[in-house]
Amino acid sequence: MGIFDRKKENGKDSPLWNNAYIPSYNYQADNNGNPAGSFALNEGIATRLLKKPHDFYEETDRFVLMLISSTDKKILGMLPYEKALKLLDAYKLEETKEEVIIRPLTYAEISGLLKG
Repeated sequence: MGIFDRKKENGKDSPLWNNAYIPSYNYQADNNGNPAGSFALNEGIATRLLKKPHDFYEETDRFVLMLISSTDKKILGMLPYEKALKLLDAYKLEETKEEVIIRPLTYAEISGLLKG
């Protein structure tokens, strides 16, 4: 399933799913310089995140979530993807077997994830 197929999936035809941001997949280095797939979580934007990105992107088994501030207009930091999903559990709006929607986070909430 590609990124565009995610918009058509059954059961996700509500405005919540249709309006949530689907972050692009990027391939870069993590904080330790190791190759990693990355997705972005932007301050103030409801975001759809894959629960198991390795099922869709086989180039790597290492993924990170970049935390981006629209207030500061910069990347605040990055977290290992699985750890980030656990920390974001309290901010879930809805989920399916493959994806979760994270509600828009404030600057304090998104920067607080880096302390978790």
